[in-house]
Amino acid sequence: MGGELKGDRLYLNLSASQVRRRLKGHGFGVKKVQSAGRNQAVIIHTATGQHRRDLHALFHDVLAPSASELGVPIELLRNLGHTSARWLREAGIHTREELDRLGPARAYLLVKEDRPEVTLNLLWALAGALSDTDWRDLPLELKDRLRQEVDRTSAQA
Repeated sequence: MGGELKGDRLYLNLSASQVRRRLKGHGFGVKKVQSAGRNQAVIIHTATGQHRRDLHALFHDVLAPSASELGVPIELLRNLGHTSARWLREAGIHTREELDRLGPARAYLLVKEDRPEVTLNLLWALAGALSDTDWRDLPLELKDRLRQEVDRTSAQA
């Protein structure tokens, strides 16, 4: 008889193959590692006590509190290609949630610090990514508001 595996679940913002590599040589009562989406995985385990603490410590940098809080990787967002996603990761922005917390204007300025060549098209792409809108379809009023926010934020810096 099949059925769902019993055990606690540890949700991670890391691919299943990367999780398996980190686990190599450790036991920790891990029953299964399965993919939960692109660059996301869940570990089903029976670890308790020190083994549970060690398992959590091994993945402290990529823990997600629950399945609903697995971060959507920046690469999966509309308008953001490989290069834009790389620039965002280099600026420390890895998930949609991190982009949303910062907002498109601040995220744009963080990228622009390291990449002065970026244009306002990145700002439009970030705003569109958060609203799942093609950047070319953003209303002019929104673009004006974003441009003003960038100007205000960069003037304060």
